[in-house]
Amino acid sequence: GFFPGIVLYLTQWYPAPQRVGARIAQLIGAQPNQVVVCDSTSVNLFKVLVSALRLRPATSGQPTRRVILGETGNFPTDMYVAAGVAALMGVELLCVDADAVEDTIASLGDRLAVITLTEVNYKTGRLHDMRRITSAAHAVGALACWDLAHSAGTLPVALNECGADFAVGCGYKYLNGGPGAPAFVFVAQRHL
Repeated sequence: GFFPGIVLYLTQWYPAPQRVGARIAQLIGAQPNQVVVCDSTSVNLFKVLVSALRLRPATSGQPTRRVILGETGNFPTDMYVAAGVAALMGVELLCVDADAVEDTIASLGDRLAVITLTEVNYKTGRLHDMRRITSAAHAVGALACWDLAHSAGTLPVALNECGADFAVGCGYKYLNGGPGAPAFVFVAQRHL
């Protein structure tokens, strides 16, 4: 009858964000429980940057962990979101050229809270070395957030292997979801 049909529909629909996230996880080097499909890339980026800043608060009254590091050539919307998060959270957004990212991570040291980069630059096609940059961020106690909008579905991605903390991406570009397709968010197991 009607009632069992509704129950079946709801039981299949309700977990769809986790079910589809588990499928995307296979493409981005994550475990099924680390990826969920929801919202837009921008909304997900906002959520993970705020979370990263909350995970890296100032300690003992010292003005540490007050910088979000991005790239000047990064996808514009990502930088608008990062600027909004910086203003909301009272931290600084510092954007540097792609060639200066690793040196800047080292020079910022314990002032750096989180880096936010797109793995593949949307204009130039430049591929960042996710493992090396994430490792550099972790070496100074910062977190790494990656935007996979231009890499998920186009090349192998290994979030867990690289030690990434967070990642976001869209379903409408190279995952072939089309207009209006939801985005996805990845959170490393240690932060869940």
